[in-house]
Amino acid sequence: MVSSLPASSSEVPEPSVRQASELRSARVESLRAIAALAVMEGHIFGASLEYGPRSYNSWWHRSLLGGGFGVFLFFTLSGYLLYLPFARRSFGAGRPVELGRYAWNRALRILPLYYVVAVTYLAVYRAPARHWLVFLLFLENFSRGTVAQVDGPMWSLVVELTFYLFLPLLAAGLAWASRRSLPAAFGWVGVLGLGAGVYRWVAFLHPAHPGALVQYNFPATFYFFVPGLLLALLKVALERRGDQRPLSGPWGRPWLWLLTSAAGWAVVFDHYSWDLILGPASFLLLGSCVLPLRPSVVVRALGWRPLAGLGTASYSLYLWHLPIVYELSHHRLGGYVGQLIIAGSTCVVVALVSYRLVELPFLRFRTRWGETAARDEGGPRPLSSRAFRRSRL
Repeated sequence: MVSSLPASSSEVPEPSVRQASELRSARVESLRAIAALAVMEGHIFGASLEYGPRSYNSWWHRSLLGGGFGVFLFFTLSGYLLYLPFARRSFGAGRPVELGRYAWNRALRILPLYYVVAVTYLAVYRAPARHWLVFLLFLENFSRGTVAQVDGPMWSLVVELTFYLFLPLLAAGLAWASRRSLPAAFGWVGVLGLGAGVYRWVAFLHPAHPGALVQYNFPATFYFFVPGLLLALLKVALERRGDQRPLSGPWGRPWLWLLTSAAGWAVVFDHYSWDLILGPASFLLLGSCVLPLRPSVVVRALGWRPLAGLGTASYSLYLWHLPIVYELSHHRLGGYVGQLIIAGSTCVVVALVSYRLVELPFLRFRTRWGETAARDEGGPRPLSSRAFRRSRL
């Protein structure tokens, strides 16, 4: 179900999508759908050519194969959506963060579907007993025999879980180190991002690369969460202005954000080794949807009901699709286009059923744990810092 939240100062109704009992930004959910569909499409294209040399023949081929980079957009989304309540608490006028509820919501979000998918595919592939223990304990990224095996996309769930555990400590550390100063917080997050980027660059240039235990773990992927952290701080800084007028100047135009982001993605499709560019590109893509910018037809299109609805089931699509794609690719379903239609449709149907039967029953138990981003875009804003101080006089 998609509805409209109260209008922002730009008087443009903001669409929302209901997930269980919670209203969420339709634009953000559409980005989830795009990321999941891109990852699925990349795997379908690679499987159609058996990941042979033809997969890299041209920029267009590398772009189709490069859909797998959509996982980095997921990391940026997590960085923004989950850090925003902590940033509002530390640097704005947001409500306190209840860590018990935060942990409860994270468990409800990630664990039920993960275990259903893991158990299903471990059984189907008749995995040895030691693999069962490793996967059920989220340890698959720490062994060369299990990393990116059974169901490849599961590696990123280990990274996400690590981020969930690390985030409260990171948020507390940033608040302490910056002395609750927003400019200082921007500086510290920038330093963290620079360090994470240097680590990824050096690690991926090492002669032993690609080393799966480096490539698929949190230190080498933390860089892609940083744009989301910066975006959350920018959101709080804009909220503290006390109004929600669109940004002035050329950077108030969403098309400029989107065009610059698209250019970054295009460069990376030409040179996969330049994937650090996807950090700024993801920042710009998500920022065009969550910051107070001028009205835009392109951004408004992200509120499209079917796409936003699929975004609520993007987790299911992401986890289930790869073994299905590989199984159907064995039947030679008319090359890439045929596999895209048949395998893609099959995966979407499986995802929607999985969301209804596995995810939704557990998501109904979620509770509020802070000034979350789920109700953020277009909805009631927290008070500015000045208004907050006046309200307490």
